[in-house]
Amino acid sequence: MFKRSTWILLGLAVAALLGYFLFDNFQQLRQQQQAERARLFRFAPDTIARIEIRQQKDSQPEVILLERAPEGEEGSRWRIRQPIQSAALDFPVEQLLNTFSRLTPQITLEGAEDLGAFGLDQPRHQIALFPKEGDPYRLAIGNDNFDGSGFYAQPEGGEVVLLASAQKGSLLPSLLALRDKTLLRFETAAVKSLQVQLAEADPEVVRLQRQEDTWQIVEPRELPADDLNVDRLLNTLSRLQAVEFPAETKAELAPYGLEKPSAQLSVELKDGKTLSVALGSEKDGQVYVITSENPAVATLLTTTADILRPDLEELRDHRLAHLNPNQVGQVTLESQGERVTLNPLPQEKGSLELRWENPERPGQPVNLSSLFSSLNAARAKEFVPETDPDAQKALAEPDLKLTFEPKPDTDQEPLTLRLTSSGLRAYAQSSRQPDVAVIDLSTFNSIETEVKRLLETTTEEESQPESSPPTASPQSP
Repeated sequence: MFKRSTWILLGLAVAALLGYFLFDNFQQLRQQQQAERARLFRFAPDTIARIEIRQQKDSQPEVILLERAPEGEEGSRWRIRQPIQSAALDFPVEQLLNTFSRLTPQITLEGAEDLGAFGLDQPRHQIALFPKEGDPYRLAIGNDNFDGSGFYAQPEGGEVVLLASAQKGSLLPSLLALRDKTLLRFETAAVKSLQVQLAEADPEVVRLQRQEDTWQIVEPRELPADDLNVDRLLNTLSRLQAVEFPAETKAELAPYGLEKPSAQLSVELKDGKTLSVALGSEKDGQVYVITSENPAVATLLTTTADILRPDLEELRDHRLAHLNPNQVGQVTLESQGERVTLNPLPQEKGSLELRWENPERPGQPVNLSSLFSSLNAARAKEFVPETDPDAQKALAEPDLKLTFEPKPDTDQEPLTLRLTSSGLRAYAQSSRQPDVAVIDLSTFNSIETEVKRLLETTTEEESQPESSPPTASPQSP
């Protein structure tokens, strides 16, 4: 048991800790109250309806005027009204308001009369916030102090104060930082068709159309499209952002290489609206651009512009096959005179494994997942015309012929692949591609090995040793 003195000491310790806690809270509350009283302005940011920023820029006065958008209007909450008409980015505007509402002087220079010593006789920067009701809040900003840790400022009718330099950037955002840099905005799912025109490409124009969940090249000829590359292109277009705005109008396009664009893209939406983009010349790692949705000449990073200049080879599908095992029915494999047809088996309850079997050898199911994986992973290095003499000769008697019939309940077309190797090259011809694909020899060898393994598994007969006839025992004389 504790002694009485121990309990007393314990009680005193608890009381001391509680007292310290209460005192610390009191001190923090007092400091917060003092800071609140020391603030230059007291207002709630959401009560401000208009912002005016005046500054001298290259000896010329510049005025940035922002207004809060009407309630319920879609898009950003703020609009730039001067010197341009544009949507504003909400974040820098809200940051300005929050910083302005919390301005607390480091030093107050009471009775300072020589405003010129602080750069406040003709301040280079002036900010005015106009609330929905009542008088505006005005602040003049002057010079930095001797070590750059702060800057001098003066609220209208108030004393000269020194504010922390870290707040200056938020109070004086540039027009570029304030404006919305979105050049195009649309939902990629709403795109019906897409056209890419490259000035230095052959063919010059590539046009694509959406077909349910896939894309198809329809010009210069019918070709399956690479869905990933098309989606990448559309995703870039759908949220196209400018880096800078060298000109606010499209009156003069020649200086930017936009009279004869290097690339032009048009997007047709399902509602009939058409959006367009034109790319011009390149300068200092940026490319000039104009769009149908923005009145200014803008710039893009070269890396972004490169995504917007795909040629036919980038947009066409380079896959040999796009096989969904769940939609594949009968499979026929042929190689060097051997042939086997495999029928799909009903999926076992509780199992995700898909299996096929040779009807001539029931009870010996095989898994085709490795073959599907190899074919789906195979890519054409290049395409040659069907009339290419080397390809014709090599494919006259192909090493492999693979046929995949779709299940009856799918809308897929049958797929036939003919593959062969010739010297250091390998060719593949698909019933879904009009051209012959040139593939890596290692890719062909991998597919051939898998096909031969399946042929051996599904066609070889188990050899049974023949029983010898009984030998007659010699009769003794």
